[in-house]
Amino acid sequence: MKQILITLLFIPLISLGQSNSVEPAISCDLISDFERGKEFTLKYLNAMPEDKYEFNPTPEILSFREEALHLAIGNYRYAAMIAGGYDASNLKEIYERPELQSKKSVIAFVSRSYDIMINQINSESNLNQTTYYYRWNCSKECLARKGFEHQSHHRGKWAIYLRLVGAKPPGEQLIWKDGQKTTKDISQKDWKESKEYKSYIQKVD
Repeated sequence: MKQILITLLFIPLISLGQSNSVEPAISCDLISDFERGKEFTLKYLNAMPEDKYEFNPTPEILSFREEALHLAIGNYRYAAMIAGGYDASNLKEIYERPELQSKKSVIAFVSRSYDIMINQINSESNLNQTTYYYRWNCSKECLARKGFEHQSHHRGKWAIYLRLVGAKPPGEQLIWKDGQKTTKDISQKDWKESKEYKSYIQKVD
C-alpha cells in the first residue's frame, strides 16, 4: 500500500517576502504562549458539564477532574524547578482533597497554576541559566518549554472525554489569544506568488 509523505520544505513564513524588520503578527514567546494556553485550558474545563467531571473512558485512567488537577500540578512543579527547587506534592493526595472535588474549585486550582508559571517565567532574569529537570541538567527555558508541552499533552486528551459525554470541545486556539486575531498580512493570491509558497515541495513515495 502506497504511503504518502508530504514534505514541506520552506523558508520561514515570518516575512512572506517582506523585510525581516517587519514585526511578526503572531506572538511566539513563552509568556504569550502560556497565557494563550491558560485561555484554551479554561475553555475546555468550562465545556465539561459539572456532573461529568468524574467521567473516565476506562477505569485504568484518570477521570476528567483528575486529568485537570494533573495538568495543574505539572504547572506548579515546572515553575518550582524553574525557580531552582522542586515541588514534591503527592499527586494522589491532591486528587482526593475534599476542596478539589467541584468544577469551580478545579477551575480555580488550574487557573492559579498558570498564573504561578507565568509569574515565575516573568521573574527570571536569565532563562538560559542551567538548573535541573528532576535529575537531568537543562536550562530554565527548556523547563518552561517542557512544561508547555506537558499542559498541551493533557489538554489534548480532553477533546475525547468531552465527545464521549456528548459535549462539544472548544474551537481551535493554537495561535491566537482571545481578541488578538488580526487581518492576514498578505492576500491569498499574493501568498501563492511568493517565493515561500513556491518553495513548497510535495513528494509522493
